[in-house]
Amino acid sequence: MTLPYLVDKCQTAFVAGRQISNNILLTQEFLHKYHLGHHPPRCTMKVDLKKAYDSVHWDFIINVLTIMKFPPKMINWIKECITTPSYSVNINGEAVGFFKGGKGLRQGDPISPYLFVLAMEVLNGIIESKARNNKNFTFHWNCGQTHTVMLAFADDLLLFSHADVCSIRILKDCLEEFYWLSGLSANTNKSEVFLCSNDPSLTQNIADVLGFKVGSLPIRYPGVPLISTRLSIRDFGGLDPLFYPYLLGFNLYSSQIYY
Repeated sequence: MTLPYLVDKCQTAFVAGRQISNNILLTQEFLHKYHLGHHPPRCTMKVDLKKAYDSVHWDFIINVLTIMKFPPKMINWIKECITTPSYSVNINGEAVGFFKGGKGLRQGDPISPYLFVLAMEVLNGIIESKARNNKNFTFHWNCGQTHTVMLAFADDLLLFSHADVCSIRILKDCLEEFYWLSGLSANTNKSEVFLCSNDPSLTQNIADVLGFKVGSLPIRYPGVPLISTRLSIRDFGGLDPLFYPYLLGFNLYSSQIYY
């Protein structure tokens, strides 16, 4: 029951009482009418964190727990859990040798997702101080009233801002500071930036500042298609197989789903 009090509402993964649909619906609203150029220029970044669980520093996790005032005994237990595993290498089907890890959270460990959410809360804090409270930062057109800059579902990270180079540089600085603290960095090969702008030079300038490729809608977050216009049946094509096991239990004339 501690996480809801420690983790901002911009994160919806592994926090009791929060639903992934909250972030999905918000993002869909923020992306609405991105295909139109007459609205103020705005920017959405889909940031892929490079080998997220494998890259986070142990000292960073321990410092986060300490700052959040977890009991020292509990911190020591967690430290023992995350810093003591050994690994072997599979060579030609045979496990060879053991070596100790130096960083990272083990995927499949029940405690890892919760620690990762706490780690991402540090990024939210950096954005709070460097962006939300910075007079040089301009909010995304649809985010001004809520001051939304970041939405995250574990390592599925979205950032929002006005489409101007100054605001983009501020967010890039936030990501770089987070990297130096945590070891988590943006994968420029997989990260994308989505812009609503009629100015090709502005689009290129922002892409150059970030080092991200310019993406096109729809995108999937996380697994759900998001687009600036009404979704078509084609956009939902990848979802149908997910529903087949549920549909088989109903007396339907066909497997088609109407939206």
